[in-house]
Amino acid sequence: MAMGAGALNLRKLIWSLVAVSLLMGGCAVSPSHPALRTSGFIAAPSERALPPLLPVRSFVADLDATGAYQVSPDGRQLMWSGRIGLGPGIFVKDVQSGQVRSFAFRGVGVWAQDSRHVLLHTDWQGDENTHVLALDTAAPGLSIKDLTPFGRSKSHLHSRLPGSADLLIESNRRDPKVFDLYRYQQANGELRLIAQNPGTVALWLTDAQGQVKGRAAQRDGQWIFETPEALEGPDKSSLQRWRERFRVDLMETVRPLALPLEGDFIWALSDRGRDKLALVRLDFDGREELVFADARVDVSTVFFSPLRRVPLAVALDPGVQEWHALDASFERTLIQLKTADTVRLTLGSMSDDEKWLVAETTAVSGGAHLLVNAVDHRVELLAQTTRARLASLSALPQPQPVGFHARDGRQVQGYLTKPVASSGQRLPTVLLVHGGPWARDRHLAGDSMVDFLANRGYVVLQVNYRGSTGYGRAFRDAAIGEFAGAMHNDLIDGLDELVRQGIADPQRVAIMGASYGGYASLVGMTFTPERFACGISVVGMSDLERLMEQAPPYWELSLPMWKHFVGDPADPLQREQLRQRSPLFRAAQVRGPVLLLHGAQDPRVKLDQSQRMAQALQEAGKSVELKVFDKAGHGFHRWQDRMRYFRLTEDFLARCLGGRSGGFDFFEVGAWLL
Repeated sequence: MAMGAGALNLRKLIWSLVAVSLLMGGCAVSPSHPALRTSGFIAAPSERALPPLLPVRSFVADLDATGAYQVSPDGRQLMWSGRIGLGPGIFVKDVQSGQVRSFAFRGVGVWAQDSRHVLLHTDWQGDENTHVLALDTAAPGLSIKDLTPFGRSKSHLHSRLPGSADLLIESNRRDPKVFDLYRYQQANGELRLIAQNPGTVALWLTDAQGQVKGRAAQRDGQWIFETPEALEGPDKSSLQRWRERFRVDLMETVRPLALPLEGDFIWALSDRGRDKLALVRLDFDGREELVFADARVDVSTVFFSPLRRVPLAVALDPGVQEWHALDASFERTLIQLKTADTVRLTLGSMSDDEKWLVAETTAVSGGAHLLVNAVDHRVELLAQTTRARLASLSALPQPQPVGFHARDGRQVQGYLTKPVASSGQRLPTVLLVHGGPWARDRHLAGDSMVDFLANRGYVVLQVNYRGSTGYGRAFRDAAIGEFAGAMHNDLIDGLDELVRQGIADPQRVAIMGASYGGYASLVGMTFTPERFACGISVVGMSDLERLMEQAPPYWELSLPMWKHFVGDPADPLQREQLRQRSPLFRAAQVRGPVLLLHGAQDPRVKLDQSQRMAQALQEAGKSVELKVFDKAGHGFHRWQDRMRYFRLTEDFLARCLGGRSGGFDFFEVGAWLL
């Protein structure tokens, strides 16, 4: 069989990369930390061999990786993302014929209701100015239409409409601070404004016919839920006014999820009158009927029936994930998927008739993408996950839920990951801090950095410090005024517990993270420099007052929460407090080396946050490296950027903590070229 030109060119490129890698080979770094050397990372023949060192490309550029599987609404097609050559692609399979089409395009999509088009959110520069695109999977070639061709604006899909090819789309094209609601009409390709934002609306609530049923507006320090009322004007024209139905305190959460097929209520998550987020039936007048709650943690996921518009199951994350069925007809499917080996289950899309479902399972030793027939209870393996391929090459660790009491007595949770087959004692440690801060780490939730660091020989500690979501309102609100305060103390208290247990080597600890995690890393290096040998900040902020003053315009309705938790730079006293909590002005306190990584297109935490920090550290005579990623924004999503990120991380930590590094990876050449 003749080989196509594309395959020949790819093979030539791969052989070129191999040749370069051979010339640059021998760069792998053996561990220098005593605990790693004696525990078998440099193993004598009689010692137990520890897991092989996995190359960076296995974590960031798995050519066999697939994901984001979705079944079409009519159940006749599957769509997923994967690799085409060395680039990203989208694949579509006809379930009956088995025919597969591929489209070389970057993005994760969702099926349109017509089961023909795939809807994609794409920002080409990493600047979060996203467009909504429609890929026609039945047309020849790559047929993509930009449904929101607006420059310097942000658009996203609001909802699909059952039984219609039309879409509801939100966009800030008119006012960059807020989002108006549009209806995209498939028949004529027009985008029609159906609800203009008065400048205060953060949420539009719509029904299956695309009618606006309600909105949540922010006024007077509260969330006000309103519904439209039709009026008749003097000239017999149709007018509309908004009627207030109920109010919610700004620090309370009422999150509408879906409208039912019948009934005048909303399925929602709410913590009104309780500490934890619970699933409720919310009447339009604000009354709630409890459906499911847990005393330990918030409800984290609700899975709905597309046919009956009722919740089928809920998920919790108290430590290890739990699923609870709410619908008797779905319980057998849930039991079938949540086997003894399944540590984490992710439910994907479901066909409109509730027959077909895609799911992803995660186990300690791997994971799989599955297609489930919920009627006949048959399960088909679609593909193994990258974690499964990694586990076949080198044993992977299992993160363990941990808990400890902070210095003020508050219970704090997190996860501890130890290198496989290590001694488990006095090991170099990485304190890996999640971003947000209104987010949280979850057990085996797919963060490849955890497995990567453990494979390099490091203990990894993830702390869900106060302010993290998932543990209730009181735990979140305990972070008010505590940036660089009790939030940081929680991290240190967790580290102290590892030192007390003899797990962490107190002289060889690094702190790293992205976004708020990057800020926390800089706080660690400037406020408690004696505790950390080095630090890595990824798109982290160093100057809090500048962060808030330079916030992107579409943060307008989020800034009150930031001001409530952190401070208002418009107030002179609070501005000074923001300055005191900013690592930029404490650069002289740093002791160990600092690595700063930042995307040039970042709209949230501007590049100058890292540039000014690097300058301050240099002027103070400190060791600092700043690496700028020209094509990245707030985080690294292209495999080329992640390749560079992981390589910089392993080499930096090997010098600082004494773990091992794989050295030059021949995929780095591909990252340079693409």
